[in-house]
Amino acid sequence: MIRYIKLANEKKRDAEVTFKSLNPKPKIKMVMETGEAVTNKRVVKGTSKHTVSSLFAQYDEKPKEGVDFANQLAAKLSENLVVSDPELDLELTGKFIDDVSRVYINEEQKPVFRVKKIEKIFSPKAELKEEREPKYNESNIADESIVNWTGKMMPRAKVYNKLVFDKKYQLKHVNGLTYDFLFEMAKELSDKDSLMMLGGGKSGKDPLVMNDGGKPYRAFLEGRVKGEKYCLILHLTDQELKPLPTE
Repeated sequence: MIRYIKLANEKKRDAEVTFKSLNPKPKIKMVMETGEAVTNKRVVKGTSKHTVSSLFAQYDEKPKEGVDFANQLAAKLSENLVVSDPELDLELTGKFIDDVSRVYINEEQKPVFRVKKIEKIFSPKAELKEEREPKYNESNIADESIVNWTGKMMPRAKVYNKLVFDKKYQLKHVNGLTYDFLFEMAKELSDKDSLMMLGGGKSGKDPLVMNDGGKPYRAFLEGRVKGEKYCLILHLTDQELKPLPTE
């Protein structure tokens, strides 16, 4: 499936180009001694009846004076783990599975059918600032939306010490005109050895949402040029590198 992004340059002239994820295939692969390819399989790790909390509930123990009750139960379980395998369901553990569905459970390991999601906002000091219902973000990179240059240029050498890039996409032209359009961008960024911050929305400074229901990301455009060849890389980030608090 071809994905499009509508990009504007510093002159506010826009063009629709394609982009693709940069996920290079590894050059090294795992094989058997015979050279046969290795395949990954999903297996059952355990069941709700064999979790640590469920195993604790099976013990008819009374708290001992001067001993933490959780540590008391853990010691009892440790003894049983040496003698037998109470954490294993011999009929199900290790069984191959194919189609799976996500099920939410409560503290009692029972399925729940009405789930209310809450988004938690934390400060740089890991302090809870706000709790709210998760927002549904609509894509703002194509159709009527335009991704703009914000004019905020950041030296390449400094960006990697301030941000954690989560995703990368390569922008590609679709014809000769968009080749010239993107080549000029790449050359300007390459000559200045800098990344340009991109923005979306009506203000042209909002974070980018690459698909409906996706996360908002701050975007930075990197350009590389070699002869008549160019490479434009869109870097996405939602994390900043900050020094640890001194207090």
